[in-house]
Amino acid sequence: MNDILKLENISKGFGRKKVLRGLDLSLDKGRVCGLLGRNGEGKTTLIRILMGIIPADAGRIVYQGRPVAFADAAYKRTIGYIAEDNIFYDRMTVRGLLRFNASFFPSWSRQKAEDYLNRFGLPGRDRIRTLSRGQKLKLGLVAALAASPELLLLDDPTSGLDVPTRHDFLRNIIHEITEAGTTVLFASHMVHELEKVIDRLAILHGGRLVLDVDYEDLRSKIKKVAWTGRAAEWDKSRINGIVSAGDTADGCELIIYPWDEAVEKALTAAGPGPLETSVPSLEEIFTSFVG
Repeated sequence: MNDILKLENISKGFGRKKVLRGLDLSLDKGRVCGLLGRNGEGKTTLIRILMGIIPADAGRIVYQGRPVAFADAAYKRTIGYIAEDNIFYDRMTVRGLLRFNASFFPSWSRQKAEDYLNRFGLPGRDRIRTLSRGQKLKLGLVAALAASPELLLLDDPTSGLDVPTRHDFLRNIIHEITEAGTTVLFASHMVHELEKVIDRLAILHGGRLVLDVDYEDLRSKIKKVAWTGRAAEWDKSRINGIVSAGDTADGCELIIYPWDEAVEKALTAAGPGPLETSVPSLEEIFTSFVG
């Protein structure tokens, strides 16, 4: 078993609104799982359940082989959490907050804290109330990364960062920490940010995971097909695996998963000419499964 985190039948509702419906998800050690979903689909709710901020209505969380209860706080000592908006003690200085955090995390590294402060250009002596929103986001990154977490939960953490810091985080830091063994669950609706960093893709829609696969395996088995006819002409009962079909200026585009020889033969027989196939982008994949 290589799972660091396993979710079994997680459900959550707020009044009559059911946000999560029997969700199952496993995270492998040292890999990046991208959790995609539209706004309001339950990404933040799921992460708050994992962090023990709110309870699930049903289901079980198993972390490092041990079931986790809602009131259990000990397991969070090895988990880092970066939210879109962090709440800090505004009267503290930047370094004062980091010293305070160090007492809660057994793997805290003072050297990492200093290195990330310098890397992000954060003034250690300034009081937090004087920081801009972008600087507070950087401080959240420092606090989470200096804890040397075994599991890092990211909830749309980059939307307020400046471009150089965002690029450094997405292109370099995530690679560095996963190489060191950290597992990352990256929840976002900003599809383009996940394209080059994820190992696994999970798409949340209607309270359930409509897709949960190895990303490279998905890319080898999904195709975008250009056809000269119109989308309405396709009989989905004849062709297996049509996820979506949409009209274009020259005909239509089909997203098909999984792609195999039988599907290719059926499409060739149905179409008037040679097929034009390509690998869809992550944005096109996401849109196909939730559109």
